[in-house]
Amino acid sequence: MGSDLISLLLRVALVTSAAVTLLLLMRKPLQRQFGAALAYAAWLIVPLVAAAALLPAQARPQVLSMQAPYAVQALVRQATPAALPAQANYLAFAWAAGALASLLWLVAAHHAFLRRAGPLARQGAIYLSAAGIGPASVGLLRPKIVVPHDFAERYTPAEQALIVAHEGVHIARRDAFANLAATLFQCLFWFNPLMHVGVRAMRQDQELACDAAVMRRYSGQRRIYAEALLKSHAGPIAFGAAIHCHWQSLHPTKERIMHLQHTTPGKVRRAAGRIILALLAAGSFGATLSVHAGQAQAAGTYSIALFVKAGSNPDAPFQIEADAFGKRENDLAVPRVVTEAGKPFSVSSEGWRADVTVRPGNAKNDVWLATRLFKGKELVATPTLLARHGERATVKVGEGAQAFTLAMTVTPQP
Repeated sequence: MGSDLISLLLRVALVTSAAVTLLLLMRKPLQRQFGAALAYAAWLIVPLVAAAALLPAQARPQVLSMQAPYAVQALVRQATPAALPAQANYLAFAWAAGALASLLWLVAAHHAFLRRAGPLARQGAIYLSAAGIGPASVGLLRPKIVVPHDFAERYTPAEQALIVAHEGVHIARRDAFANLAATLFQCLFWFNPLMHVGVRAMRQDQELACDAAVMRRYSGQRRIYAEALLKSHAGPIAFGAAIHCHWQSLHPTKERIMHLQHTTPGKVRRAAGRIILALLAAGSFGATLSVHAGQAQAAGTYSIALFVKAGSNPDAPFQIEADAFGKRENDLAVPRVVTEAGKPFSVSSEGWRADVTVRPGNAKNDVWLATRLFKGKELVATPTLLARHGERATVKVGEGAQAFTLAMTVTPQP
């Protein structure tokens, strides 16, 4: 159970890291050529590839199937190694503790933000906070535009209208739900620094997209908008409210002001951008499915011929615990186990027991044989062998009457 969970987490972390890296490289060109809104929408690729990594390999749609290079499949296998059961359980516990701690920290920060805001007094379409919190759009199901108590004194009427319009765009687009999803990704993948970098960049693109939407409606008020941004930059910044959308933020104010100078893309360019984004999303989804399917296909099923010797008696009886067994070969009873990659089987004799798990190697014709050797209930050794298809790999523990030998010859099944 723990091994499967860790393998799944690492696989999803790998593909989402690749998607985040791609978007970090492409966000600036997308902003320049097709506008900030499309660059912000491109972050939907991250949950898309995460969903593709979670799908069963055999459920991939053929229309999106593509041949992934073997090197990429090998990278995925290498990044999702077979953890021994005890190690996997410890890793799963550490991940769960980290995810829970991250979630509790964010919940505490959220409530601390609401406490700092204090009682809210409604004034038309906005709410005045008792403290200097805001401007911000607050809430998921019943969002509110919250402004500081000195909102009217700090900003001119024209600036106030633009700020309210900005927060109104956040509410109309349900950006708080996007922030919630991003925050949950951070909690689940707290161990992945790229996820935290990606969420920060996504939030920045969110603000730039919102600025661009307001400027399309108020194209003649860029200077006033920039002055309002500068006033907010000089004021206090609200920390810790992960899902709310803040006019004041840690995003570079200079970059936001520079983006106000960009010309809004025309209809043709926006349409071309949507087509490119759709192709990019489809390609990322299909590539993830293909790598996932290629990993499963490369893992495959193996036939393992066994030779077991316990103590000084070469004819000592032994027992095999496995799901399937092979047939006689050359009229001789050759013990042969048929097993799937990653699925353990056991061999026991004279008080010894070996638990073996086969995994594909980094090279095409190699396999890893992860072995746990027990004498009674005591774990004696955990050797891991790298073997080639069709060649014998041997594990031996002890000497003389206390020795245990297990030799395995692995052959891939078609």
